[in-house]
Amino acid sequence: MTPEEHDGSPAPLEGGQLLKDAFRRVFDGQIPNYGDYNLVVASRHGGSAGDEAGTAFVVGYRWKPAELMIAPTHLSGITGTAVPSEVNMTNLAHALQWEDGSYEVGTSVGRIFRFGLQSAPVLDVGPGSPMRLDQADDVVDFMAFMESFIAMA
Repeated sequence: MTPEEHDGSPAPLEGGQLLKDAFRRVFDGQIPNYGDYNLVVASRHGGSAGDEAGTAFVVGYRWKPAELMIAPTHLSGITGTAVPSEVNMTNLAHALQWEDGSYEVGTSVGRIFRFGLQSAPVLDVGPGSPMRLDQADDVVDFMAFMESFIAMA
C-alpha cells in the first residue's frame, strides 16, 4: 500500500498459508472426501469476503466428477456456520456468470448461491486483525473450472 492509498486504518497483515490452512481445516472437518477439493474463499454477492454477519463461503471444487461444495464460514474464528451444500450434475438447476463477474449456482431443490471472488481479499478474522488472503492462482483455476461447469449446465 502506498502512502497515498493509506486511509489511516491498520494495514492488513499478510495471511498467506496460515489462512489457507485454517480454511482447509474447517472445510475438511465438514466434507467427506475433502482431499479431492481445491478451495477458494468467496464473498456473498454484493459485498466483500466476510459481509453479512462476518460470513463468507469456502468453496471447494473438483474437476472429476465436476462438483462444488459450498461451506458457509464465520470468519471470526474461521468456523463453519451451516451445513455445506453439494452442487453437481445430479442436482444442478443452473450455473452462470453475471456481467459483474460474480457466479450463481442453483440446485434442483431451490438452493441458490451467488458469490464473487477476489485474488487477495482482506478478511476480518478477529478483532483488529484484518488479514490478506493470497489466492490469485486459485482464483484463476476456479474461473477455468466454472467456465467448464457452466458449459455442462
